[in-house]
Amino acid sequence: MPGPVLVLLGPTPWEGPLVAGLAHPASRVAIARRCLDTADLLAAAAAGLGAVALVGSDAPRLDADVLDRLRLLGIAVVGVVAARDDAGARRLERWGAVTVVAVDREDLGAAVRAIVAAVGTADAASTPDPDDDRGGAGEVASGRVVAVWGPAGAPGRTSVAVAIADEASRAGIGVLLVDADTWAPSVSVVLGLVDDGAGLASACRRALGGGLEVEALASLAREVRPGFLVVPGLPRAGRWNEVRGAALVDVLRVARSLADLVVVDCGFSLEADEELLFDTEAPRRNAATFAALESADLVVAVGSADPVGLVRIVGGLSDLADAVPGADVRVVATKVRESLVGKRGKAGVAEALHRHAGVDHVWCVPDDRASYDAALRGGSTLAEVAPSSPARLALRGVALELLRDLGLRDGTNSSLPSRIVGNR
Repeated sequence: MPGPVLVLLGPTPWEGPLVAGLAHPASRVAIARRCLDTADLLAAAAAGLGAVALVGSDAPRLDADVLDRLRLLGIAVVGVVAARDDAGARRLERWGAVTVVAVDREDLGAAVRAIVAAVGTADAASTPDPDDDRGGAGEVASGRVVAVWGPAGAPGRTSVAVAIADEASRAGIGVLLVDADTWAPSVSVVLGLVDDGAGLASACRRALGGGLEVEALASLAREVRPGFLVVPGLPRAGRWNEVRGAALVDVLRVARSLADLVVVDCGFSLEADEELLFDTEAPRRNAATFAALESADLVVAVGSADPVGLVRIVGGLSDLADAVPGADVRVVATKVRESLVGKRGKAGVAEALHRHAGVDHVWCVPDDRASYDAALRGGSTLAEVAPSSPARLALRGVALELLRDLGLRDGTNSSLPSRIVGNR
């Protein structure tokens, strides 16, 4: 007999008769709770009242974030849609429903039997893998995702993310740079982009509603130059709750279909202790960072090459390993200068990171404040204002090595539609 079921269906004419059919002893389905809304559903799930959630595509306030929370609580989801509601079925599948059952109001008996079978299968199956692509059948997302992260203290996360995106674009790779820092978003300022408020927050809202497609994401991006697009971050850090983890996962899934390389500028914090402060399911300010790190094919960890920065990156790498076990992590040390690290310079930094963090290879980027100041003043990249800068050359080497390791090749921008025009 299947485990207890939590039910949240929308205001359809057949909702009552369908639940009555499921509650009949012959169905062998134990309905633990008929939920009033998504808050009631999540509360019941958190209390351990159910093993399977039966949700309707038209249930009020149902979105990708709700299904993601159910998944994290170990609740398998079975979707229910009206017959011929193909859009609703695709939406639920994208959000992570184990299976979706179409209900024909003229044959509710068949619908009840199909739901009973689906509930039994979902209860016996394991919870969906959070790393699974939720793109739905037939969708192919070939782009690669690089998440750029670093501990607190402004080690240069955004500068490295911008440089990787810029250099990859110059190498002929279609690039989308996503500013997912929910603490201090700054990509738009660094690149001198016009910020009209539409960007990542808008993309996440569409993703939560199941309406984010490639064209929609492209329309929210700004063009730095052909082949280099940017999804601006939050206009104000206080709006962090608009970037939900489940929504960002979907944004990055769609982004893989838009660009060959997706570079994500992440926030610094890896804290996930909201449950210590709240009695119910808590908002997670760092959910975007966790989502980006978990979705990435490769993580670039950035630390500044000074005594304080090295201590922070050593501790940060340990936290990163706990947050995303098994992640492919590469380390970049920025602001390398002899006055702080001694005459051995790069060798000394590499030795310190190897001894204290087990890092086998580290890219060292020389400190070049004058070139960075010129780039920031003009809303440009290092390659534009100081192509021979030691910092630019080092970051170019980082980008090219990453492209090689990711299996990306030069020469095409085929995944960036030529019809897309951004605003500078």
